[in-house]
This record gives sequence, structure tokens and C-alpha cells, in this order.
Amino acid sequence: MLLMIIMLVVMAVPMFLMSRGQRKRVQQHQELVKSLGVGDEVRTHSGFYGMIVEEEGETVILETEDGSQLKWNRNAIAERVDSFGENSAEATLSDAPASDADLRSDAEKSSDFLADDSKN
Repeated sequence: MLLMIIMLVVMAVPMFLMSRGQRKRVQQHQELVKSLGVGDEVRTHSGFYGMIVEEEGETVILETEDGSQLKWNRNAIAERVDSFGENSAEATLSDAPASDADLRSDAEKSSDFLADDSKN
């Protein structure tokens, strides 16, 4: 009987600790969602970036860089971002001229690798 009680306690403690962490994350997400307003730039759980341009209760209208607007549930928002339109790494990569090697497909690159390997 004592062994059964010890086993239950050993199994219950990690479950309690994990559920406590999950509740804390849910509460933080709810606070984030409540604090969002028009003009905030956000990222959804699916990776969509947009700016809140209108609020309608539990839904928000997000606008993309090209001006298209989509309706999203507030709970789909994962985080607030600083600026989705000014990613310096992407701007640096897109401004650099592409070499011929960069323009080849992955299949072409792998076939060249295999051809070089068969020569040896």
C-alpha cells in the first residue's frame, strides 16, 4: 500500500509542475492578446506577419506589406514583433547580386557533386 502511494506521488509531482508551467504560458499569452491594439505588428502561430489595422472583438484585421488585409482570431497571434518590414538580413541578401552557382537548382548541384564523386 505504501509503495502504491509513493508511486502516485512520484507520478503526480512532475505532472503538477508541467501543468503549472503551461498555465503560466497560457496566462502570458492571454495578457499579450489583451494588450494588442491598432498599429501593433504581430506574427501569428502559422508564421503570418502583419499589422493590426482594425479590431472587432475577438478578431483583428491584419494588413501585410503589400496592403492586403486578412481577418484573424486574436488567439492565433503568437507574438508582437518590432518591425516585420525591415528585416536587415533579408534586405542584405536580396540586394546582393546572385552568382550562377546560386541560381542553379538543388538537383543540379547534387548531380554535379555526384558526378565529381564518381570521377574519383
